[in-house]
Amino acid sequence: MLKLLKYELIHEWRSYGIIYLIFIAACVLSPILFKDQMFASQANMVVESNMSVLGVIAVLAVTMMTMAIIISTAINIALNYRNSMFKRPGYLTLTLPVTTHQLILSKVLADILWIIIAGFVLMLGYTLMVLVAGILIGMDLPSWSEWMRLFSMIHIDLSDLITLFLSLALILSGMAEMILYVYMVITLPQTRFTPRHKTAISVALFFVISMIMGLIRDSLSGPLHYMTQSLSGNGVIALEIMFTLLTCALFYGAIYFVLEKKLEVE
Repeated sequence: MLKLLKYELIHEWRSYGIIYLIFIAACVLSPILFKDQMFASQANMVVESNMSVLGVIAVLAVTMMTMAIIISTAINIALNYRNSMFKRPGYLTLTLPVTTHQLILSKVLADILWIIIAGFVLMLGYTLMVLVAGILIGMDLPSWSEWMRLFSMIHIDLSDLITLFLSLALILSGMAEMILYVYMVITLPQTRFTPRHKTAISVALFFVISMIMGLIRDSLSGPLHYMTQSLSGNGVIALEIMFTLLTCALFYGAIYFVLEKKLEVE
């Protein structure tokens, strides 16, 4: 299992690594290339639209790379699963001395990690951009002792820790639900009953099942609202986690059934 997870992370680093490095570089360079406009803004000067060409390019690069990270993460989740399981590499993947459960879980865990890493990279990039801009305009940054004093003033009790734990569990289960949903709509057409147009069928399934699930959620919203009225905030989060995990189990079961009983690799 750990070897599979390690392989997934190393394999996908080739897709994400360059994008992440370019994004961090653009975040650091954009305030440097845009410093004249920041100085003018700080001095309340009226600046005509003669921004530095390099500065504009840097800002556009940060915006485009942000979109690229988000979009590429979503696309790579689908493409990596489809290619490694149902295209030519699938013959090797499916003959590995591991169980189907290990294959599915390793891919889900790897994709969850990459989503978390993508979020961390975005936060790091924008934090560096703000810090560099603050240094350039002479902003007084808090010292280490001031940061420690600020953190010492934060009071966290047991209920806050439980809420934090449940919120993290809800986020992670939501990621797993999204990933398994993508896996499922890709997996369902991989049978002898759909020999052609598998990608088109997967896209159609994605939207059809999404609409059906939306209708189900709407029909259950009334009873769920009545049920949650007597629950605390943590109870509501726990109930949402339970429903999310049930949905994950449904998606996982459909994937496992096709892979074990009905799979037909191209």
